[in-house]
Order: sequence, then structure tokens, then C-alpha cells
Amino acid sequence: MLKGMGEVHNPVDSTHVASAVGINLVTSVVRVEGHRLWVLSTSGGDSGWVDSADVRRLPEAIPYFTTLIERAPGNWDAYLRRAEAEHALNQRDAATADYSKAIELHPAEAFLYLRRGRHYNTLRACDRALSDFDKAITLAPTSAPQGYNLVVELYSLESSVYSGCPDSTRRDPRKAIDAIQRAIALDSSRGGARGFVILARAYASSGDLAEAIKLMKQALAVPGAAPSYRNDWQRQLVEYERALATRGVKAP
Repeated sequence: MLKGMGEVHNPVDSTHVASAVGINLVTSVVRVEGHRLWVLSTSGGDSGWVDSADVRRLPEAIPYFTTLIERAPGNWDAYLRRAEAEHALNQRDAATADYSKAIELHPAEAFLYLRRGRHYNTLRACDRALSDFDKAITLAPTSAPQGYNLVVELYSLESSVYSGCPDSTRRDPRKAIDAIQRAIALDSSRGGARGFVILARAYASSGDLAEAIKLMKQALAVPGAAPSYRNDWQRQLVEYERALATRGVKAP
């Protein structure tokens, strides 16, 4: 996407633009209707459309944003979007440098720290990811408004890091549970399927597989929740059940 922070047009009202949790600046097109490109959110459903004039195909994105940067070296937005393209193309070092340059040029914007934090989480740099998420939480009240609760999203991301960090010294099940419960307290919709899955991971990391299994079953019972993720959730449930069985305990 060439502009905005993941905003798409509402499917019902072609003049309305709104952010949606799960929409990335680099995202997949699921169908084309004239100049409309319908994009799929990472939560698994059609989230709306963008105009074909407001996007570039991924192979063209890096040279496009490089040209913008050459013309205006202080263009933090171009650095952000080039970083997103580099991240999507697994050019990790280049992405890290561009995210950091965007932050250097525009250090008061929470969204930039969120995106770099997600990038660091992909790299399994848990400390750096958590540091960026914490910084974004402090900046969120004075940053550009989003069409969703940015702080809630950040607490959800923090929970995932605390429960899933491969470095055992950085895993903290208590903090994982606390972070997702904060997210749910701020936005009750996070108590839905995605919230259940994140909370299940937190409990599993604490060793409470029985509670994790209950939560995964709750997530799978939510009608229409994230169809593209349901198979992964089902596999995760089976893994929890097998792990509990090895302890000689019957799954709830």
C-alpha cells in the first residue's frame, strides 16, 4: 500500500475508509473488480478493498520507494513502506535498517515501533520486540489515530512474545497472561476467538495444558472465526491434548 496505515474501504460504503486489525501494508489480493483490489486480512476474512492506483506489486515496491527516498531523504513514510516490502521478501537486515531509519526520522509515532517490534519478533529478538511494544504503548495516546485500539493490539502482541519466545530466559507465562487479560479488559472483543488462542498459549507456556485446551476449544467454537487459521488452531489443540496425555491426564 502506498498510503495509510493499513486502511481499506468498507465493503458496504465505497467512500468510507477504516483501519482493520490484521491488515498489513503488504497484503494479499484475493480478487479484482475493475480498479478495486479486494484484500484479505490476516485474521482470515475479506476486510475491504483498495484502489489499484494506491498500491504497487511487491516486486516493484522496493525500487519505487527507493526512488522516493532518493528524492526526499527525510521521507520516513517511504522508509517504513520499503521496510515492509523488505520484510515480506525476507531481506531482514535491510528491513531492520529501514524501520530504524523511519523511527529516527519520526520518533513520536507508535505505529512505527509496532511494525519494527513485529519484525523483531519474527527475528526472535524478544527483548527488542518487547522494548518496541512498550515504547509504542507510551506513544499511542499522542500518535496518529487508528480505526482500532492500538494499545489493545500491542498488549496482545506482548502476550505472544512472553509466551512464545524461544529464549527460555525471556519467556514469562505470568506476564503473557497479564498482557492478554489487559487487552481483553480494554476491548471485550479480544475475548473472542483470537483472544482465546493467545490466552491458551499463555497458559500452555505456564504448564497449565488443561486450561489451554479449554480455551482452544472455545476459540474453535466461535462461529465464523478466522477460517484461514482454524486448521492451525485445530493442530495446536491436538498438540496440547497429546502433551497432556503424556502426563497421564485426560483432556477436559
